[in-house]
Amino acid sequence: MKIHPDQLEGVRPDSAPQTNRVKPPSTAFGDLLNQEVAKTGTDAPKTSAPLPPPGGLGTLSALMGVGAVESVAPVQKAESTIVDKVDNLLDKWDQYAQNLQGTSGSADLKKAYGVLQDIDGTVQQLKGENPDLAQAHPALQGVVSELEVMAVTERIKFNRGDYTA
Repeated sequence: MKIHPDQLEGVRPDSAPQTNRVKPPSTAFGDLLNQEVAKTGTDAPKTSAPLPPPGGLGTLSALMGVGAVESVAPVQKAESTIVDKVDNLLDKWDQYAQNLQGTSGSADLKKAYGVLQDIDGTVQQLKGENPDLAQAHPALQGVVSELEVMAVTERIKFNRGDYTA
C-alpha cells in the first residue's frame, strides 16, 4: 500500500504545516521561564514542604519513621535498646568498609574479618534476644534482616577471596 502526502492532509487535525507548529527551542524555554517567573511574582507566598529530618536520609530514625526524641512520645526501653544496637551495627559496617579500603594489606583484612564476625555475632544476639521483633517492630525487623543478609553476603565474598591483600 502506498501512502500519498495528499492523503495525510485529511487525517491531520489542523492544516498548519509541521514547521509552524513547533516553536524554536531557544524561545520556547525563554517564554516558559518568563511565565513561571511572572506567576511566582504575582502569587501569594505558599507554604513550603517540611524539611527532611536532620542527618539526611541515611539516619536510622528516617529508616524507621521515628522523629527526634523530643517530638515523639517516649520510646519504650526495649525499642530504645534495639535501636542503639542497630546504630552500633551501622557504625561497625562503616569500620568494616574502612578496613577494606586500608592500605596495609593483610593486617587490614584481618581487622575487617574480625569486625565482620563481630557484626554477625551482634545480629544473631539481637535476633535471639528479640524473637517477636517482627510483630512488635516490623520496621526494625526489616533493618535487622537486611544487616543479617549483608553480613552473610560479605562473609561469602570474603571466604571466596574477593578481597585480597
